[in-house]
Amino acid sequence: MTQPQKLAKLLSRKTGATAFEIIVAVGTTCPHKRMSELKARGWQITRKDVPGANYGRYFGVAPGKNYET
Repeated sequence: MTQPQKLAKLLSRKTGATAFEIIVAVGTTCPHKRMSELKARGWQITRKDVPGANYGRYFGVAPGKNYET
C-alpha cells in the first residue's frame, strides 16, 4: 500500500488522525506534505482542535463523496 493510500485510509476513519498517528502509520516525516498531495487530488481535509491540547485531528473526504461538517 502506498503512502497516499495509507493516509487516505486514516483520514477517512470516523476518528480521523493526528499528525503523529500519520507519521507512525504512513512512515513519513512530512505528514502535512502528504495531506497537501491529497488535497491536490481533490480531497477535502479539515482540522479540528483537540480540547485541552495543542494539536488537532485531521479528517478527510474523498473526491465525489458527500462532505459533512
